[in-house]
Amino acid sequence: MFVLLAAFLVPIMLSRNTTLQVPIVVGEIIAGIILGPSVLDLVILDSEVILFMRDFGLAYLMFIAGMEIDFNMLGEIAKKSRERQDLAFYQNPIILGPASFSMTLATSVILSILIVRQGFIDDPWMLALILSTTSLGVVLPVLKERHLNETTFGQTILLTALLADFVTMLLISLYATYLVEGSISPKMLLVFLLFVAFAALYRTGKILQSIPRISNLLEDLSHATAQIKLRASLALMVAFIVLAEILNTEMILGAFIAGVIISLLTTSKDRRVERELEAFGFSFFIPIFFVLVGVGFNLPELVNSREAMLMVPVILGAAIAVKFIPSLLFRFAFSWKESIAAGSLLSARLSLIIAASMIALNLEIINDAMNSAIILVAIITVVFAPMLFSALIPLQDSQQSRREKGKYALKRFLTIIDNMGENIHEDDLAAIFEKIDVNHDGQIDIHEFVAVFEGDLDIGEDELL
Repeated sequence: MFVLLAAFLVPIMLSRNTTLQVPIVVGEIIAGIILGPSVLDLVILDSEVILFMRDFGLAYLMFIAGMEIDFNMLGEIAKKSRERQDLAFYQNPIILGPASFSMTLATSVILSILIVRQGFIDDPWMLALILSTTSLGVVLPVLKERHLNETTFGQTILLTALLADFVTMLLISLYATYLVEGSISPKMLLVFLLFVAFAALYRTGKILQSIPRISNLLEDLSHATAQIKLRASLALMVAFIVLAEILNTEMILGAFIAGVIISLLTTSKDRRVERELEAFGFSFFIPIFFVLVGVGFNLPELVNSREAMLMVPVILGAAIAVKFIPSLLFRFAFSWKESIAAGSLLSARLSLIIAASMIALNLEIINDAMNSAIILVAIITVVFAPMLFSALIPLQDSQQSRREKGKYALKRFLTIIDNMGENIHEDDLAAIFEKIDVNHDGQIDIHEFVAVFEGDLDIGEDELL
């Protein structure tokens, strides 16, 4: 009851604070700290139900993270990069993004080894993976808010963040399996069976979608009490979590891959399914996870541990350095201001670093105090990194790129209509606008117009064709 009450009140309380834009998830973690043993001691992690809700919330968060990977967007990035003749190969997002992330991994390993030599922590490899993480869930909304997600600059940042999410998650799963087995064993290769299952399900889904009888049945059962697409998505997520457990790998990888499958199979008109899955997760399971992360935050042990207190500035400095140093590569294609802004946004961490820290805690690589130190670093970066990015890239700069993109998109739109060879009369045009004007107020807003392309407007298939 206390956890759900906190999840309900936090967004309301944060909405009243207009000076410092604190992410809701940070507010949920702080609420958990207040409810937990650190302050009021009203909630403790001693129940199987509570622990299940926390773990399932983490799995659902990774599932949503997988859905955020838009492969259509990746295809667009690759296509636009090939079309840009003015870009040198080292300025191409397809080259620059992976190069930046590779440098992040290398820098993380070097700094982790230095930290281990100082005696702060024993395992440099897990620390390197923890430092390499970023938060696609923070990066994507910030870029969308400033209309940068389809610019070359925004796409380079997106590609770097996507690699950081996916590759570090895979490496963390493999390394955790290695630590459990105690050595390199054939069981570590079983993790790749997840990708075999991923490929098989993706192909099967594509085939089933192409069969009219099945696609019509799914459409018929997608409303009211059936909600078959939502049920199928949740069943797929749980199936991949179970498969990951059977293969002795981390459940977060299974949940993430399930989300990627949903993203790949979701057509433009089915984006409603993704929105409903997100609404379900962010209204129940995911807030519970973050509040319980706060409950598990052991403030007294962190304060009483001199080593952990020293680790906070050390990990924070390393976490910033492993993103800012590789972002210097962005200078090949962008200004110094943009390069520093990219490093600041990529240094924001949240869900994945907390997941990695939880795995390290379960494997007894770190103790409660060190886990709390890592959570504190995540809170600091996710609050201040987007603020620094916004200060370096003012809204007027992003609005300029928005206008340029709009001008280019309008030219393409008119060219497509012209190439169709159809003469559109004034009455036809008026009828089209009346159809789009859902609320009949004589004006078309952006939501009404986008609804046409997302399939939410009540237009029959024959009419749409």
